[in-house]
Amino acid sequence: MPDQNLLKYARARDDQKFIWRIAAAMTLKAQYQAEFELNEASRALTDWVLDHPMESLPRMVAFVSTNGTVASHVSIEDGAVDTSEVPDSDIEYVVGEKWDTVARLEYPQQAPA
Repeated sequence: MPDQNLLKYARARDDQKFIWRIAAAMTLKAQYQAEFELNEASRALTDWVLDHPMESLPRMVAFVSTNGTVASHVSIEDGAVDTSEVPDSDIEYVVGEKWDTVARLEYPQQAPA
């Protein structure tokens, strides 16, 4: 079977359960770091997530869905995407790893120079 990573990346972005899991991971991360000293952009993202815990950011969804480890657990069969085999820990790792990048892109005016 030919490599289908691009299709996996694209289809995972549209899977509502996957998006909800990313939003949950973002909420957990925001709750954890809310008490710490953060740069302005990261603080702005943390505050936004705490104010909107049921929402996810398309940019974070894109980063998580295009992570190679995450994508390796995504399957597409008969046109249907299945993200249920992606471990929560993989999603949480990518959210944590990309937090400052997403914060800097979402809040460029508050990003450190």
